[in-house]
Amino acid sequence: MKTRAFTLIELLVVIAIIAILAAILFPVFAQAKQAAKKSSDLSNQKQLALGMFTYTADYDDVFPSAYFHVSFNDAAPSGTKGGYIHWSWMLQPYVKSSQIFVSPGDKLGGHAPTCFDTTSNNQGFGIPAGQGTAACTAYPGSQIVNGRVQDYQVNRLSYTVNSALIPRLRNRLDQAAGISVVSQTQLDNVSGTIMIAGLVDNLSCLNGESLGTAARNSSHRSTNSFTRDAANVVQYRGENTDAVSAYSGPIYALNWGNVQAAGYLNSCRRTTGTAYPLVVYQAWDRWTDGDNYGMADGSAKFRKFNQTLNPQSYAWGKAVYTDGGRPVLDPVSGLQVNQ
Repeated sequence: MKTRAFTLIELLVVIAIIAILAAILFPVFAQAKQAAKKSSDLSNQKQLALGMFTYTADYDDVFPSAYFHVSFNDAAPSGTKGGYIHWSWMLQPYVKSSQIFVSPGDKLGGHAPTCFDTTSNNQGFGIPAGQGTAACTAYPGSQIVNGRVQDYQVNRLSYTVNSALIPRLRNRLDQAAGISVVSQTQLDNVSGTIMIAGLVDNLSCLNGESLGTAARNSSHRSTNSFTRDAANVVQYRGENTDAVSAYSGPIYALNWGNVQAAGYLNSCRRTTGTAYPLVVYQAWDRWTDGDNYGMADGSAKFRKFNQTLNPQSYAWGKAVYTDGGRPVLDPVSGLQVNQ
């Protein structure tokens, strides 16, 4: 019995059908994979937010500092004089995993600490390509690995904190300038205030200037969505180095139109060492123009970044609670933002 073979035309038709199906299905598979990563990232944020919430329960509802200098009380304190004590290290007893500090959407696989041991390649965790280390010197209380300073920080990091409620209380100078830790009870809207955000996965945006040091990747830093001017171009740092001493002028919320006009969310990716507003430290577009956020009540949610800047529901805080509770002003109306 003779078997009939496929003709060339029939084979071409089958191949064409397979190609069409592949063109249809491959983007669907890619979207499904991205959705799974986004869901995993949201889970990380939820666990970190709950860890922070549990931390505050042990400390009279008070949030930690974003980081301290080991040389906190020194006559001339500096991060590179002894290294940093970071919020991720303070949170370790409450989350018991370093893996949740790395987002599956982070193209760098997480930043290494600012000060780390190069001999052991960051204790075996590696570093993003192109990241350098600060020239950190030992100080009483420093963590020393192979004779080098290693920050008290998780080895790879994809997240940062909002300095409106978790301060940049680096040392005694910031303390003297009025920067302080705050209690949950001081917040106007606990469930509506962002506590943890994604840390930008671009070295250039994070590789800015830092007090008394050479340029390096400063992964210890916290973020905020405020400026010292209504045009939203002059950074507000929330520490004693604002305008050399404590800053006492108005603090403005970011306006999405101003941010787009200034362009620094993208220009920081190409030009480093410029005093951009600290919003550039955020992974504001990690998940298609938005990010997952850990909220101050221990919840987590996805928000498009421009939505977090709505002055009627400003998600970054209606006051800078860590700087005396100073009001955050809408740059358009001049009135305090709402939550």
